[in-house]
Amino acid sequence: MRDTLVACEAAAHDGGFTPGLELALRTVEVGAPAGRVAAFPAGRVPAGAEVVPHRLAEMEGVAFVAWPHRPAESAESAAPASYDGPDDRRTVFAALLGAVRVGVSRRLLDDAVAHLSGRVGGGEPLIRKQLVLGTVADVMTALDAVRQLLLVAHRVPAAVADAHDRITALDWDTAKLFGASGYLADGPVRAAYVGRLAADCWTDREDVQP
Repeated sequence: MRDTLVACEAAAHDGGFTPGLELALRTVEVGAPAGRVAAFPAGRVPAGAEVVPHRLAEMEGVAFVAWPHRPAESAESAAPASYDGPDDRRTVFAALLGAVRVGVSRRLLDDAVAHLSGRVGGGEPLIRKQLVLGTVADVMTALDAVRQLLLVAHRVPAAVADAHDRITALDWDTAKLFGASGYLADGPVRAAYVGRLAADCWTDREDVQP
């Protein structure tokens, strides 16, 4: 599983959320989503499916599809024998999406560092400010912790859901490093936002305590 998680993270870090999602879908035949909407790369939308419009997702190459769009037995018949059932497959798939989001978060942090390196405050690049350096270091350390959590607990729904919540919080911390530009639709934060929405489609939270 380690190699698969690493591959999904690398695909997202190098190419963005959508290539990571594509790789995760090729790795696990997940079947039904946790809720009433599934997230796919735009090029993988099933024929005849009802697409839920979302401008930012469309810009990122992701489509949200109303579910179900096909008989449940069709999804079940495609299940790999190595998984115990649909819930187990969905949890493992959500863990892979966690790795994808870690890759997106690392990419976002790289962009934030580049952004701050080109801006000056008080006569020095903002990236040299102690508060900024502290945030970057904290996010890097926390992402590594999430990576380890996904590795050891990728079949535990509560742990996978917790990993996604941690990533969301870290992405918000990183987004604040961009200042006002972090809210632009065509900015680097968009991939993290769409990634969170897409991951929510596949993450089972019914048994997770508030």
